[in-house]
Amino acid sequence: MKKVYFIVPIVLLVAFIFIYIGVRNQIHDQEVARQAQAEQDRKERLIKEDQARKAAYDAANQEAQKRIAEIQAKQAEEKRQAEVRQDATDRRDVAFRERNSLSDQARKLGDDLLAAKEQLTKIQEQIKIQQAQVDYLKTSVTDVTQTKAIFENALQKMDTAEKAFALLQQQQAAAAAPKK
Repeated sequence: MKKVYFIVPIVLLVAFIFIYIGVRNQIHDQEVARQAQAEQDRKERLIKEDQARKAAYDAANQEAQKRIAEIQAKQAEEKRQAEVRQDATDRRDVAFRERNSLSDQARKLGDDLLAAKEQLTKIQEQIKIQQAQVDYLKTSVTDVTQTKAIFENALQKMDTAEKAFALLQQQQAAAAAPKK
């Protein structure tokens, strides 16, 4: 019986060792399988994260490109509007300068017109004065020619009278001279 006390624990120990080794191998296999599964899950998670990161990067890149395109379009529109505003401002300034120039020209032409009208009235007054002088001279010429004709006629009569008087005196002197 003493052998039983010795053999049973050894058999039980050997059985325990076989069971323990089997269970330990099974636990080890399960742990290796669990670690392999965890490693595989980690790799898949990393792959998914990498794919998600790439997708997020691509989406962010596309969104950034879209924003850049929008910003460029907005800047182009602002530039176009600024050019339109500048063009309108330039045209307004040109129109303003032309309006001022034309108003200056109109004022100058109005002043020139007034000066020309004043000159015209002065010239018309001078023409009236000269016409009056011409009329006066025409009437004076006719008066002078009439007066000249009268004076010539009077001179002719006086000359005729002097000749007649001289002839009369010669006749009287000739009549008085034989008496002596």
